[in-house]
Amino acid sequence: MIWAGLLGVGCGSSGGLVAVGGGIVLSASPTVIEADGKSASVITATVTSTGGTPSPIGTQVTFTTNLGRFSNGSTVYTIPIGNSSGTVTVTLISGTVEGTATVTCSAGGASQTIQIYIGNVAITTIRLSASPTSLNAGGVESSTITAMVTDSQGNPAISGTPVTFRTTLGFFSNKQTTYATQTGSNGVATAVLFAGDTVGKAEITCTAGEVSAVVYVEIKYNPNPSPGEVANINVSASTLSILADGISSTTIQAVLTDRNGTPVVAGTPVSFTTSLGSFANGSKTYATTTASTEGSAKAVLFAGTTPGTAKVTVSSGGVSGMIYIEFRSF
Repeated sequence: MIWAGLLGVGCGSSGGLVAVGGGIVLSASPTVIEADGKSASVITATVTSTGGTPSPIGTQVTFTTNLGRFSNGSTVYTIPIGNSSGTVTVTLISGTVEGTATVTCSAGGASQTIQIYIGNVAITTIRLSASPTSLNAGGVESSTITAMVTDSQGNPAISGTPVTFRTTLGFFSNKQTTYATQTGSNGVATAVLFAGDTVGKAEITCTAGEVSAVVYVEIKYNPNPSPGEVANINVSASTLSILADGISSTTIQAVLTDRNGTPVVAGTPVSFTTSLGSFANGSKTYATTTASTEGSAKAVLFAGTTPGTAKVTVSSGGVSGMIYIEFRSF
């Protein structure tokens, strides 16, 4: 990703030019494509005005390339910004000539460049390894899958070479069974495999170009899985009905467990909110943490003087549970 300062660039009015002090950020994915006349790289430009605010809708952004062509069949492509984020995207399509395409993005008199390598990338070998090669199921254990990608001369693949990992068991850090990435400057690409709930042998396949390699990670039964992320919140109360006298109370208890039913670790943040009454801190919101290995957290809810039904919501890690408490008049 590249940033270009635009100090001294003129600021347009209704034309939506880039303002003084703005900038252009360019990125491309992937940065290496085959010289086959059809492979493509998506280039994204984020154009900002003074203070880093996105340039306005309608700002004209022009891309040029010295190699390959854009999706309009030309080496020049002009597109207006059509969203409030100040971003535009274009697609660079390779030709059959090898070389480095220098793509220039211009807006309001400022410009920035990014390079995409177009060539016949002859990947011949992938050395694939996993560390560790055995994981316990049902927890948060992981294995780092490392691919060393080399060409026909034994040299590391060019930085930015697309690499795809697939697994038959478990999941990668994107919570999917497929993970796409690129090689670094040393020809290495990595993926992190997490053990799921299914016991067995995970077959991980790594593909770059027309070459694939396989490594295996054993996922074993774990009688005592480590606590994972919050997946369920069970909420209860010492009593479901209290007098709306301003002093009566009930204790709300939440038990937080992971997807395997294991209590989460002590110290996990928990938030209580209520639609009626207030907690011991005098507020309708109460923040605390789980205080034991049972994954439980408590809050004391006091009735107000208005009869009705209080909706109490307990939240943690994007997961919520709720309970209703009656505030009765007699």
